[in-house]
Amino acid sequence: MNYANREWWYDFREIPSVFQEEKCGVVVASMLTRYSKITKSWSPELNSEWLCRSYLTAKLIMQSTLTINSMQYAEEKNLRVVVPYLRYYSALSLIRAVALMLPEQAWNNGRIITLGHEKALNIVVAHIAEFDSSSASFVKHNVQSLRASRELISYRAPSSGDKAIPDITQFLGMCTFLAELAQLDSELMEASITKNADPNTFVILDEYMYDLATVSLGPHNFRDTVDADRLNYFKRKQPHMRNIRFLMREGHVEDFFGAWTDPEETEGSFDPDEMNGVIFDIP
Repeated sequence: MNYANREWWYDFREIPSVFQEEKCGVVVASMLTRYSKITKSWSPELNSEWLCRSYLTAKLIMQSTLTINSMQYAEEKNLRVVVPYLRYYSALSLIRAVALMLPEQAWNNGRIITLGHEKALNIVVAHIAEFDSSSASFVKHNVQSLRASRELISYRAPSSGDKAIPDITQFLGMCTFLAELAQLDSELMEASITKNADPNTFVILDEYMYDLATVSLGPHNFRDTVDADRLNYFKRKQPHMRNIRFLMREGHVEDFFGAWTDPEETEGSFDPDEMNGVIFDIP
């Protein structure tokens, strides 16, 4: 796709109608300069970090897609009590995805993965404001409204149910836009790596893979063998960061969504594969 004085691998649906093309081109040039400060000093540590960041961002977009599909299934089945949760966490996954791709947000031994909700939103809103202030305000207002709706159900147990919860205008459009913004930034980072990084540093260190495939929450540890296998595949076959869309391999997509399939294939059960492309062109 040709847009903002560049060719892109991804065919954006929302960004061209949200951002003014000339202004977007200016910000893109600035982003490339900011990424170059990292890629001109590339190392195995940075290579490992940014492969993990891009991989996690791809998963967050798939997670948001899964949550949106779950939300729409819940609405069809009149399971409305879960809808505010699903709407908010669909958007939050995408906010975190965008934050992961920003050059000024340090890895900090993986702590970026656990950014708080409000901090992540403020970081991303500031990034969007570089392109367009009204779009930044729109996203901030909508995400805050989604969070308030979730908390209303959680903390106040309203006797009127969900009647007081407002509709969020252009919810799917906003989610698509956020996914595309993460993709746009990932393409710029990939281009900067291709231009500046020493290929001899294209090494993935085991400790980064372990930290991404192992999650510690309080006293509980969770090991994801699918993530571990996928990261080992990248270590052997493609040991450097690529843009988000290129990291979404069909086998991983099948594993990710297939993990939520009803093994009994009961009639009317939730089909996680039904609308994979609802906000992003997942293969």
